[in-house]
Amino acid sequence: MLKSLLVLLLYILFNSSIVSSQQKINLNNATLEELKKLPGIGETIAKNIIEYREKVGGFKSLEELKKVKGIGDKKFEAIKNYLVVDDLSGHSKVKIEDQYKDIKNSKPSFYFYKDDKGRIHYTQFPELVPEKYRKDLRVVK
Repeated sequence: MLKSLLVLLLYILFNSSIVSSQQKINLNNATLEELKKLPGIGETIAKNIIEYREKVGGFKSLEELKKVKGIGDKKFEAIKNYLVVDDLSGHSKVKIEDQYKDIKNSKPSFYFYKDDKGRIHYTQFPELVPEKYRKDLRVVK
């Protein structure tokens, strides 16, 4: 138990740059570094997002992100909760009530599961856990 807690604390310290669901990234002004904080987004896809944004003059909706090279349905589902699209005037299309609802009903931040070899894995992103382990996901208390 103590070992698991220590591993979790180390994980938190070294992964504090990962975006939380309450810190939404605006697709229309996100930097390369901000985009790279999203789960499954590396430098290449982050650059593709910025290129697409500049080419079309900004995103009109989150769904439009699927048109970016390297973003398929699965990756979109994994990152959409960490994003928001502002209109050209800079006003968010997400209602304040919806943002409050997300915070009020937010899920616990960390989960863990055991793999086939008995190793414990911790994650903030349960949607990225391999399908065969999702039924074993537990909340870190």
